[in-house]
Amino acid sequence: MQLKLLPVRERSLPGAALAVILVAMLVTMFAYHPWNQSKPNERGVIKWDVISYYAYLPATFIYGDVTLGFLDDPPEGFVNDNKFWFFELENGSRLIQTSMGLSILYSPFFFTAHALAPLFGEARDGYSNIYQFFLVLSSLFYVMIGLLILRRILLRYFSPVATAVTLILVALATNLFYYTVHEGPMSHAYNFALITLFLFLVIRWHEKPAVKNAIWVGLVYGMIVLVRPTNMIAGVLLLLWGVTGWSSFRDRILFLLRKSPQVALMVCCFILPWIPQMVYWKMVTGSFLFNSYGPSGSSFYFGSPHIVDVLFSYRKGWYLYTPVMLVATAGIFFMGKNCRQGWRAVVLYLLLQIYLQASWWSWWNGGSFGLRSFVDVYGVMAIPLAALVDAAARARRSVTVGVGLGLLFFLYMNQYQTFQFKKGMIHHTGMTRETYWMNFLAFRADARTWQMLSIPDAELARKGIYYEYYTGDDHEALRAMEPAAAMDSVRREIESDKTLVKEIRKHASRERIPYEETLEMVVERVYDQKVSPD
Repeated sequence: MQLKLLPVRERSLPGAALAVILVAMLVTMFAYHPWNQSKPNERGVIKWDVISYYAYLPATFIYGDVTLGFLDDPPEGFVNDNKFWFFELENGSRLIQTSMGLSILYSPFFFTAHALAPLFGEARDGYSNIYQFFLVLSSLFYVMIGLLILRRILLRYFSPVATAVTLILVALATNLFYYTVHEGPMSHAYNFALITLFLFLVIRWHEKPAVKNAIWVGLVYGMIVLVRPTNMIAGVLLLLWGVTGWSSFRDRILFLLRKSPQVALMVCCFILPWIPQMVYWKMVTGSFLFNSYGPSGSSFYFGSPHIVDVLFSYRKGWYLYTPVMLVATAGIFFMGKNCRQGWRAVVLYLLLQIYLQASWWSWWNGGSFGLRSFVDVYGVMAIPLAALVDAAARARRSVTVGVGLGLLFFLYMNQYQTFQFKKGMIHHTGMTRETYWMNFLAFRADARTWQMLSIPDAELARKGIYYEYYTGDDHEALRAMEPAAAMDSVRREIESDKTLVKEIRKHASRERIPYEETLEMVVERVYDQKVSPD
């Protein structure tokens, strides 16, 4: 009722913000047209992780074999030039590593592209530009749905002004923008939308625990985990939203017990989106449940989280490359006035996300703009961000102006660094303190940048051993040595690094192999990379 008493202009601000966001994203998309081939041997957006996310659709509906058996006798003219990535299992089957959640979300756009391809003279092979164009549109569609839902959540607790500002900041001052318009088919735009929807449904179910609401909570939660299994941590929102202390936590447990039939229904609905995935795993592996990341050696190292690196490092620090999220984190302390019921859920969810990210072998998220996995949580982090914006808007004028200018700068910084990343001025894995400040908001990269990068060894990192190669190092002296002497030099360098030695010992302990054997493996790897890099 309060909204009806507000001036028309103020009530319309969140809608206007969404219009600005949509226009900004569309203009950028058509300016960069990411669906076009980006390099001679690389497709526009069906590349890297998207190859696996998307593979289920063309394999099933174009080539008629989700097990990829058709690759043994491919159709005439077919070349597997990075169309399908897979792991060969011991039973001879070919496994698509990622789960099929994104393929399900892509599917309406895939079928639209498949129907329209002949009208535009495009090949109906699943990989021509029209398919990639509709994949990019799909990311924009889901993000806008997520923002519409976020608008509804924020207006429950905050003013239209705070809501509008927060929507703009989430969409344009974070790397959600990059992962919508430039690399949209990556998982993060979809995760953002799903988790935002899940939060909305959770709030609604706690307010009105009806069967219909329980069904939707279970289905959406199942899709969230199917798209990215580690997003199971979003379940803390269901458990803790509305909990304000130990007494209310006890009441929550009793409430869930009273509603156990609905909770059981949620579990059943959670499983529903997983049925096609389990059928696929059964076909390929012989088991209904399978760790599809196992064959690649990808894993978490929960005993050695890189928390400081994840938050503050020049390589990918979340708060460094997305500083508006530092503001959002500070906003947690302002939630008591408008959204006290969400405080504990937001804090625990954020801590779990940070810990998981910091424990993943590639805590820097491979070749990404900022830490892309955090895009998933922006719908939740919008609440403390709005709390701070709302508090600043109600503060004295100097505070309002100061906070406003700071947030405006962070928006500008995100947009400019997005431009820099697209131009290669921000390196995808190798940034250092020197290269960051050397190119900070610069229009052209400093020529010295490429000699001052620090590139992590991904093969060793998968084992929990973090060795870096500095691009400016000259290894000619090492190459001139006898191999035995050169390896002794590398061994001395490694053994002088206490942190590296500790990581090597941990790997040896995990694998139950002698330390000396593990050390030699690392020495040989580093020697090979320095003397004859790939």
